[in-house]
Amino acid sequence: MTRRVDVAVVGAGPAGCAAAVSLARAGARVLLADRATFPREKVCGDGLLPDALAALAALAPAAAGAGVAVEALHFRTAAGRELELPVAGRVVRRRALDAALLEAAMAAGAEVIEGATVARACGRDGEVEAVTLATASGEVTVAAGAFVVATGAHSGPRRILGLPPLPPPAAAVRGYARLAGGNDRALLISLVGAPSGGYAWAFPVGGGVWNVGCGVFRGKAVSLRAAAAAFLATCGGDGWEGAVRGAPLATSFPRCVVSRGNVLAVGDAAGLARPMSGEGIGPALESGMLAATCLLREPGRSGAAAYRQALRRRLGSAFRAWRFGEALLAMPVLLEPLVARAMASPVVRGRLAGVLAGTVPVERVLSPLGLARLLLGR
Repeated sequence: MTRRVDVAVVGAGPAGCAAAVSLARAGARVLLADRATFPREKVCGDGLLPDALAALAALAPAAAGAGVAVEALHFRTAAGRELELPVAGRVVRRRALDAALLEAAMAAGAEVIEGATVARACGRDGEVEAVTLATASGEVTVAAGAFVVATGAHSGPRRILGLPPLPPPAAAVRGYARLAGGNDRALLISLVGAPSGGYAWAFPVGGGVWNVGCGVFRGKAVSLRAAAAAFLATCGGDGWEGAVRGAPLATSFPRCVVSRGNVLAVGDAAGLARPMSGEGIGPALESGMLAATCLLREPGRSGAAAYRQALRRRLGSAFRAWRFGEALLAMPVLLEPLVARAMASPVVRGRLAGVLAGTVPVERVLSPLGLARLLLGR
């Protein structure tokens, strides 16, 4: 028996749920499948910036008010300089966030199949006509006019649905721990104790527990688990609560293929974790909503092509700027003077805070010209 829908979404994380909610609310027949059974754990820093919170307010308002509110970001350089920037963010465990988004998708009318993996796809003339999902109770075939891939940084489902694999990803690990002291109203990002070419973080999740981890973009191969343990010790933690888990970070947009035929990739499956920070919830939600908008206007292949162009217009220059910032992390000769300048200048701090708030385009700051203006006070 073949199930026929307008759009099949594979992957029920933030990007997939954002697409499913938006499509179903507009009246589209949507099937949303995920290999996991919810609620489930997911490796993530759990931090949400204002762009993610704004999207959540539209998609799943309960999630936008969940977790712990934070009001500042503390950035610590390798030389020990500390810069504080205001930011209205939250820290929400992914187990709770993803469950709330899935509930919103079901409430909107999307059909959900949990514990389902993509076994194969069939099609012709450069388009996918149907996918076969493997479940514990047997195989399910789903025919659709378009397919949204939202399966994260792993390229297996992309290949099955006709998209080339993503470029080699970055990587991160995280665990939960109790810390002695620490500001439980702030996000901490630190280069002290971080692996070469990356950074470390400590975000409060409530009840005296923190999400602590580190990620690496550039530099030599390192043991991220060992680096995370060393950073935990610098934060006053004396052990992990539960397992330390790792995951790839797909930061390759706009250098990766995000659509082909009637197949679209969103979120990490489109390389949309931000370079420099690895933050991906905001871009994931935005890309899922954008994919839905394009498919509602132009179904199938035309909508997928429109999505590819719209995503590049919307996020292409921003991701190039974040990649410049990623390189900046590994250049203390430029980074340290920038942080020193920001510590002394309310104007520079305001511009950086505007990037976090989404009120200042990141490309105006994280670029050779933007950096020069900040350093020279122009």
